[in-house]
Amino acid sequence: HSAAASSSAVNPPVELEPVPMATEEAPSQPRGLGRRILGIVGGLGYRIVDNMSFVGEVLVDFLDLDKPAYHKEIEDLKKQKKKLAKAKELKEAEEIASIEAPVLAVSLKPGSACVDLATKWTEQELA
Repeated sequence: HSAAASSSAVNPPVELEPVPMATEEAPSQPRGLGRRILGIVGGLGYRIVDNMSFVGEVLVDFLDLDKPAYHKEIEDLKKQKKKLAKAKELKEAEEIASIEAPVLAVSLKPGSACVDLATKWTEQELA
């Protein structure tokens, strides 16, 4: 019975004081002149190198130095294939139109009642 009573007793929390880390400087200590100059020169050097790196990346991209030597030929072949596919599609469309057009012209005689209906149908097909 006494063991259960002692285990149910709650100990108050222990408060710890924060310990400053060795790398942190106390804000009350001013930095020396040498430290300030070194920080300025280091920061300036970093900015210069960073900007030079950016300019280098832009130049490499602009001059296509990051692409293989045959990249231009590959792009030209892709464009040529697209152009041939488009021409083939256009030729097929013209063949289909040439087959359908005479049928429409023969079946519709000028002055017939179907001319207005056919005109509306072709306008809907084109839209």
